[in-house]
Amino acid sequence: MTELNFPALGRQPTGCPPARGVLVCWLAADGSQVHVGDRLAEVRVADDRFGRRIGWVSALATGTLWHQVRAGEVLTAGAVVGLID
Repeated sequence: MTELNFPALGRQPTGCPPARGVLVCWLAADGSQVHVGDRLAEVRVADDRFGRRIGWVSALATGTLWHQVRAGEVLTAGAVVGLID
């Protein structure tokens, strides 16, 4: 099983808490077949220096995607958002 983590879009200064952001939407359905490199979810992180930053969670393996969080949830960098079985 491969974990998919919420990305850290940019570097946080040493001693600061991990960046927080939102999983905006899933681009692949729960239970769907995915392939390495597929974009699976759109994410947004608030950044004090650059405002909002948009990024993606991409598939790190080929298999079946299982969502672990819902769209709209606030998350910290590194949180598990999905699994590929």
